[in-house]
Amino acid sequence: MKMEKQITIPDIYNSSPDDFFDGSSFLPKKIGELKLLRKECRNQIVYYDWDLSFRDKTFASRPDNFGKDEIQIIFNINQKIDWKIDDSHETVSMLPGEVCVFRNKNYATSMKYDGDIKFQFKSLQMTTDYFVALLSNHFSKEEIEFGKELFLTHVTKSSITPEMYRVLSEIDGSEKYHEFKGVFVEAKLIELIALVLHGIFYNKSSVKERGNFSLDGVESDISKLEALVRRIQFNPADRYKISELAKNLSMSESKLTRLFRSAYGTSIHSYIQDQRLEKAAVLIAGKSMNVSEAALYCGYSNMSWFSKAFKEKFGVPPKKFSQSR
Repeated sequence: MKMEKQITIPDIYNSSPDDFFDGSSFLPKKIGELKLLRKECRNQIVYYDWDLSFRDKTFASRPDNFGKDEIQIIFNINQKIDWKIDDSHETVSMLPGEVCVFRNKNYATSMKYDGDIKFQFKSLQMTTDYFVALLSNHFSKEEIEFGKELFLTHVTKSSITPEMYRVLSEIDGSEKYHEFKGVFVEAKLIELIALVLHGIFYNKSSVKERGNFSLDGVESDISKLEALVRRIQFNPADRYKISELAKNLSMSESKLTRLFRSAYGTSIHSYIQDQRLEKAAVLIAGKSMNVSEAALYCGYSNMSWFSKAFKEKFGVPPKKFSQSR
């Protein structure tokens, strides 16, 4: 029987903006892998994109929040995670498709990860003072007090709405805006916070355990489309056949294509290609892969076709895009 690994997480949160942080310096490959991409909004809001896996079941902890008092918003993408905040708090179970908001007042935190599973989640972090100022600038006195009670003293969860998934995807694809990327990311981070607050304040959607992108047993056609879009956004390189997707969603092919275009304004095929190119741009800009590797990773085996599609979307060929980063 394998023993549970235990590791202590160092302060890896100060990596350079727009560069992938390679966790091999503290996490040997025999234990696991960590890639972390950081974007920021004038040092006020920081966005992290996590890609994490461990060889065996692992208990990862850190003794404090490095002296910081922050509001943290975590979007759990694909796996159930058990998360403990300080000894005085109960364990929080984060399900796929949930967003969790809490105040980390320099608490110790820990998470348990199963082995041989890829974990994907995204997070926003801002000082508690900045968050309170944000509430004060835009809400009534009663709403401000309600927000403080809700977010500063409790761990609050809700569902990740389709609008939140859209903005997360847009932040990940911000490379296409070149020198205007900073302005774009700042606007999208504020939009994302607004969507989270709106979703929790008005409880627009209930939290359901959906499993690992399972498309079975979802109650409505809209929920089925949401699950499909989540899968495409975070696994764009998978091989998708309309006939198989329709069968898994218990729809006819014509109904699926009609509903998808009506909801997202484009075809499923075009949406998949767009998400593949967005992912490739992030990988190329982050220098974690060269152009050929990024193309293959994102599902392109024909480099000529990839270069043509990339130029049509971003205005420059992928090699020139890489050189300009």
